[in-house]
Amino acid sequence: MTHVYTLKIRYSGEEDDVFLFHLLRDARSAVYDYFNKPKPPALTSKALDDFQEYLFSRDIGYFDIQRQKIN
Repeated sequence: MTHVYTLKIRYSGEEDDVFLFHLLRDARSAVYDYFNKPKPPALTSKALDDFQEYLFSRDIGYFDIQRQKIN
């Protein structure tokens, strides 16, 4: 393995939780699980962007997924 995906996520006003994943789709899926929301049929970047806007506009929470290289 040469990389992992980090998910930094939180409810508004709370401390960040950080999770590591081997696969991007698992990190994306975890976002919906964390906020107890149903997953869309396809976990695309567009779906995730729309969900992030939904969370931010209602002051529910925040998340960020980054690809991290492992040396």
